Amino acid sequence: MKWFKQFDCSWLPVSDFERAVEFYEKQLELKPLDINWEQKWAEFYLSPGAKLAIHGLKVTNANPLGAVVLAVDSLEQSELWLRGKGIKLYDKREIGAGDKMASFEDPDGNVIQLLQPVSRGGQTAD
Repeated sequence: MKWFKQFDCSWLPVSDFERAVEFYEKQLELKPLDINWEQKWAEFYLSPGAKLAIHGLKVTNANPLGAVVLAVDSLEQSELWLRGKGIKLYDKREIGAGDKMASFEDPDGNVIQLLQPVSRGGQTAD
């Protein structure tokens, strides 16, 4: 038996809850699953079994606490789509055995990374 049931979500702290909801819903076009304005908590659908949540908190540390990593089929196509939304990628590089990675930030400076896994043995890494 596993010590946990299943993955639920990753969450990020945000200083301006309304601005963050608008960014994730309108800019990134993520589908909101639940928005609780009173508790300043919102969850967005990423893929089956995976949610991204944001929580309006008083931010006391300007450094990001972590990152959300999203797998993409084509880093170049994702970059073009994001650029059309006014979002610029930075820190573009190859990692590991040729995987491609790039980053961007939400309005609070939380890091969102895109990962294009290299094809290994005819199979695309998940």
